[in-house]
Amino acid sequence: MHSPRRISLVLGGCLLALLCSCVPAWATPITVNLRVEGATSTLFEGPVSTEAHKIEAAEYNSKEPAALHPCDVNENGPEPLGSFGSPYGTPTTALYDAAQSLKLAFHASWYKPLNDFFVEGIGTLGPPGSESWGYAVNYTTANVGGCQFQLAPGSEVLWASNYGLAKHVLELSGPATAEAGHPFTVHVRDGQTGVAIVGAAIGELTSGVTATIPGSAATDADGNVAVTLAAAGTVKLKATDTESVRSNGLAVCVHNGEDGTCGTSLAPIPVAVPRVLGVANGRVFAKRHGPRVLRGEVELQGGATLREVRVSLARSDGRRCSLLSGRRGEFVHTRCGAPAPFFAVGDTASFSYLLPYALPAGRYAFEIEAINSAGQAAKPVNGVSRVVFRVR
Repeated sequence: MHSPRRISLVLGGCLLALLCSCVPAWATPITVNLRVEGATSTLFEGPVSTEAHKIEAAEYNSKEPAALHPCDVNENGPEPLGSFGSPYGTPTTALYDAAQSLKLAFHASWYKPLNDFFVEGIGTLGPPGSESWGYAVNYTTANVGGCQFQLAPGSEVLWASNYGLAKHVLELSGPATAEAGHPFTVHVRDGQTGVAIVGAAIGELTSGVTATIPGSAATDADGNVAVTLAAAGTVKLKATDTESVRSNGLAVCVHNGEDGTCGTSLAPIPVAVPRVLGVANGRVFAKRHGPRVLRGEVELQGGATLREVRVSLARSDGRRCSLLSGRRGEFVHTRCGAPAPFFAVGDTASFSYLLPYALPAGRYAFEIEAINSAGQAAKPVNGVSRVVFRVR
C-alpha cells in the first residue's frame, strides 16, 4: 500500500511514546527474525517476539487527534473478521515491538481507505517524502499492507527505507567459520529471484554501519568474492550495492589455526614429562640404606624442548619438617605443610643429584619438575614425577 506522497506501507512498529497501553490479552506472541535497513545504516537485526496490537496514530491528512487503530490480520485484512483465528503478529507489529528497544521516534499515519498504516519516518524525520518504506517476508515482497499479513513463527521479516526504489534485495551466504589471514568465499544474490549479483561490496558491520573491508574486491559474475579477515573473533559481514537493499548479516567466527575457538580442536601443548627413577612410590628403606642419589628422566612430547629440570625433597620425622636447600646443600627447618621449593639440577633429559649425606629416618617426598621452552611445567603425577618413601 502506498501513500499519495510515495511513502510505502508503514514501518509498522511504534515506540514507547506510541505504545498502546491495552494490548489484547488474547494475542498470541510469536518469535520472528526482523531486520530493519535504514537509508545509511542497519537499525536492527535479530529475533523479536511480537503479537497483535493497537497502535496510536493520527489519520493521514487530518487534524483530528491521534487515536488507537488495530494492527491484526483479523481486523485489518480483506477476509471477514475472525477468519484468521489466533491474532498472530504482523510485519508491522514486529517492527512496532523492535522499535521499543531501539528507543527511536516513530512517525506513522493511519490511512482509513486501506484500513492500514503508512510510515513517514523513524528516528529523526527528513523532508516529507524523502524516504519510502516497504517490507518483505522471507525475501518475498508482499502485496498487502503491513497489518494485513499474518506471520508464522520463524519468519524472516525485512523492513527497508526506499524499498520500492531498490533493484535488488541482497542475500549474503558463506561459511560460519574462517581462519585469520586465509581467504574464504562468500556469495551474493538477489534474495527474491536468486540471481547472482555482480559488483557488490563486502563490508564489516560495526554499530549498524557497514564499512568496506580494505583490499577486498567486488563480487564476480557468479556473485562470488574472496574475503580475508586479519584478526580472530566474531565478525558480521554485509553485502552492499548502491541500487539495492543491503544484505542480511553473515556472522563469521575467525580463529587462529587450531586455537580451540570456532569449533576447532585446541592443539596439544608440547610438554616435558618427568619421571622418578630408582625409588618406587611407598618404598621403605632400612636405616643407612636410603638413596644417596636422586635420579630421573624427562620425556619430551609433541615436539617439546627442555629448558630446565628442577627437583624438591621434603622430610618429616613426625615432629618437625625440613626441606632440602639446593643453595646450601643441606636440610633446613620449615613449617610443616609449607610447599617445598624447587632447585635446578640441569637441562638434560636424564639427570642425577648426589645427596650431601645419608638420609636420616623420616618420611620423604621427592618431586621432579621439567620446564619446557615455553616456560610451562607439567603438573606433578603421584607415582611418576612425585614419590613418597620412608627411611627407618
